[in-house]
Amino acid sequence: MKALRYTIAGLLLLSLLAVTPHPSRAASASLNINKGCGATYYPGEVLMIGYKVTANAAATVKITLEVHLPDATINTIAFNKSISPNTQYWEIGGTIGLQAGTRTVVLHWEATHIGTDAGAKSCTYDVLLSGGTGTTLRIDSNVSNFQVWWDGMYNHTTPYDYAILTIPSGATGTHTITLKKSGCTDASQTVNIIPGTANQVTINMDCGPGGGGAETADVDGDGVPDAQDGCYNPDCNIVDSRGCPKDSDGDGVNECDDRCPTEAGTPADDGCPAGDKDNDGVTDDQDACYNPECDIVDSQGCPEDSDDDGLDDCKDECPYESGERRNDGCPEEDSDGDGVTDDDDQCYNPGCNVVDSRGCPWDSDSDGLNDCEDNCPNQSGPRSNNGCPEQGPQFCLGTGLLAVLVALGGICSMRRK
Repeated sequence: MKALRYTIAGLLLLSLLAVTPHPSRAASASLNINKGCGATYYPGEVLMIGYKVTANAAATVKITLEVHLPDATINTIAFNKSISPNTQYWEIGGTIGLQAGTRTVVLHWEATHIGTDAGAKSCTYDVLLSGGTGTTLRIDSNVSNFQVWWDGMYNHTTPYDYAILTIPSGATGTHTITLKKSGCTDASQTVNIIPGTANQVTINMDCGPGGGGAETADVDGDGVPDAQDGCYNPDCNIVDSRGCPKDSDGDGVNECDDRCPTEAGTPADDGCPAGDKDNDGVTDDQDACYNPECDIVDSQGCPEDSDDDGLDDCKDECPYESGERRNDGCPEEDSDGDGVTDDDDQCYNPGCNVVDSRGCPWDSDSDGLNDCEDNCPNQSGPRSNNGCPEQGPQFCLGTGLLAVLVALGGICSMRRK
């Protein structure tokens, strides 16, 4: 009976677990700003905030978006706003004011589907009071969701009833702003952009009783709708399917800023390969020597000297034979092969290399025959005897004895007679 009670309790517990909603733990969020988290902004620049909550397609998603200022003030951009899951959103965070310091963008999110996931993401940026252009233009209108054209060129499409442009240096002065929206009459106005100020203009449109049609929001004007746009890049429309600037050569410089988009380079060289001022094949950032007259160089860009004779290979007529500079790096000639170079050689004697410092053959025994021809170089002798001493008449002991014996035999023979 006791075991039966335990079994019933276990079944009840399992049934409760089966019907109790649990958080899906599958939702997440991303948060970014137009210049990137950690970036520096200046007064007058526009802050754009991008966010996305990834969750089940059937989930109900709500967000609250805040900017925490250095003085502890909280600027609420959106409160308990319902958004679609898995959709990229961009909000205008406003124009940067005159309060310096670190600011924090905070995204609070909640996704409900069976269970509830919730969390917060943050992104900080700094504000400096000097260094930026500080020139902006705010455009207000009587309608929302319109296109902004600057001097006849498309700029972007705002989902709001206003647009804020950051004006680059050099673009001040008189310009024509045109607003366009399907179902509405285009409206234009000439504005005079004053540098270093927050300029403002109101341009109203005539949209008739229908209020005009809907434009696909594209706040950075790169051709990718905000709902699919993962990057805010108002100065670049060479983008991938996510709306992020392309970098085909992978050098870290996007193609809008890259002067050599198909060749990897460095940011310092606007995306182009490092220069080579001396044209020796070694880029300047690796080149330790400036030698525009020589391109036979080592890995450091310095001229090679293969024979180590002090003359680089570009100037050396004999780069693999050590020689004197006065002879253009070549060994000096020795026409007679006696070991004394022609410049110092006073004798031409190709058959003799036993010579003195002047290149003339030695005659050690001073017999008029040089040592190369003298068979007895240390004994004086005539040329007829190849430089060897001649031999005088020689007395042969055997012959003498024989003569004496013959003479004695003759005497003895006479006495017997």
